[in-house]
Amino acid sequence: MFNGVIDISHHNTVTNWDSIKNDGVIAIVHKATEGRSYRDKEYHKRREAAKSRGFLWGSYHFSSSANVLLQVENYLSYATPQKDELVCLDYEPSSSGVNMTLAQMTEFVTLVKSEIGRFPVIYGGHLLREAVKGLSESILSKCPLWYARYASQPFGVPDLWNTWTLWQY
Repeated sequence: MFNGVIDISHHNTVTNWDSIKNDGVIAIVHKATEGRSYRDKEYHKRREAAKSRGFLWGSYHFSSSANVLLQVENYLSYATPQKDELVCLDYEPSSSGVNMTLAQMTEFVTLVKSEIGRFPVIYGGHLLREAVKGLSESILSKCPLWYARYASQPFGVPDLWNTWTLWQY
């Protein structure tokens, strides 16, 4: 395994980028947005700091049940992902009300693909497993899976994906 990717948000304190790099981290995925209007105010300055030090960069949008078009607009207009940056939908229990549905997740993926020409990564664990249970076909399977499974092995990968791309443990 390779422990070179971290995900952070405004909840995390970053005081020494060089120390992070010296610890073997090569990539950072940062929360950019949530729902239809929340924007992480640490995102842009940290992006500049990380990329200037040679880190690979990615961003994620934390899902909610808000209007999907507004969520995609919020995310893409604020994160402004470059071609060399990972884009991700964080599909977890919503911290601002009702959870995003499977149909909304599919719509989010479709809209992002249409706007930027590539599929986002999908991050998820138990809620994602429940949402796609029994599905054998979906556009979601075209998205790389960032699998959250806090165990010694990444067991229980949803059938929709053959394997995971990233595993958070």
